[in-house]
Amino acid sequence: MNGLRFRSVAAAAALTLFLGVASTHGQTAGYQVIDLGTLGGSRSSAVGINGRGDVIGNSETADGDTHAFHVVNGTMNDLGTLGGKNSHAAAISNTGLIVGRSQAADGSYRSFVSLSDGQLWDLSSLDNRLKHAGFATSVAVNSLGHVVGYIQTHTDHKAARSRVFIYKDLKITDLGTFGGEDGVVAGINDVGQIVGYFGREPHADYADHRGVLMTGNVVTPLGSLGGRMTTPTDINNAGQAVGFAQVQGGEDHAFLYANGKIADLGTLSGGTQSFAYGINVSGQAVGSSDSTQGQRAVLFEGGKVIDLNTLIPSGSGWVLTEAKDINDAGLITGTGIVNGQQRAFLLKP
Repeated sequence: MNGLRFRSVAAAAALTLFLGVASTHGQTAGYQVIDLGTLGGSRSSAVGINGRGDVIGNSETADGDTHAFHVVNGTMNDLGTLGGKNSHAAAISNTGLIVGRSQAADGSYRSFVSLSDGQLWDLSSLDNRLKHAGFATSVAVNSLGHVVGYIQTHTDHKAARSRVFIYKDLKITDLGTFGGEDGVVAGINDVGQIVGYFGREPHADYADHRGVLMTGNVVTPLGSLGGRMTTPTDINNAGQAVGFAQVQGGEDHAFLYANGKIADLGTLSGGTQSFAYGINVSGQAVGSSDSTQGQRAVLFEGGKVIDLNTLIPSGSGWVLTEAKDINDAGLITGTGIVNGQQRAFLLKP
């Protein structure tokens, strides 16, 4: 989640989006495309951007490993690992805290927070449940420094395999499974609302599951678009959530949840599937959609699905395939193809 301001502004933006009129940003402008590069390998992908325009993501290194990166003032910095080969960034706060997961020397994945000096702090070290789970990951952080994530354990088939946790007030608290057998978290906003999903069988990440909004101790279902799965991905301070959900035919469509209702955001012309990954204070959401030309990065705005490739200079050589996040200033980050290589990009209006 990025660039959170006042609930009333975001709520008004949600209303305009549902009514299908122009967003608070008005007419969508064109963008400049910036190649963020790699950490020495051939591929990179961006996953988040904060209000300052700092970008995070993951890149192949010269050794063929995957490392989390942080781009500040155009320079890509390797965040390293917790002693293992690979690390993966997940989210960045407006204050610059970065969270994700990293392999330790024993190969297990640990939840991490990147400190101001760029070093990774093993959040799992605070709690033996996280430390010994085998897999622990942080997935979101708000401007107060509250971190949410989940662990996966290898236990009896009937036991919960995934459980959600929150780090705040210098301690880790187990939030359970949202009432299911498995629980997975996706985002947290500055007022402490959390989105995630639960399954009534193991492996909620790919089994049938339902999205939820957690406010305090109250868990509210997000509803569905007629299918078996609802997967939220982000939330802003107004409680607007985005993600993707199955429709009756089984395809996934991007959705917006606001004011207690879930709405299908649609697809590009000729497409059957779409996904939303990030939302800003104005209610603009970004993601991807298939189309007659293949998968394309998109902006969901004013009731429309806009192919971001139509908003960059012609002849740029880029094919933008996936937009992952958008900040309040309208900067967008994601992944595309240029010169035959997968690259993280930044779009500037």
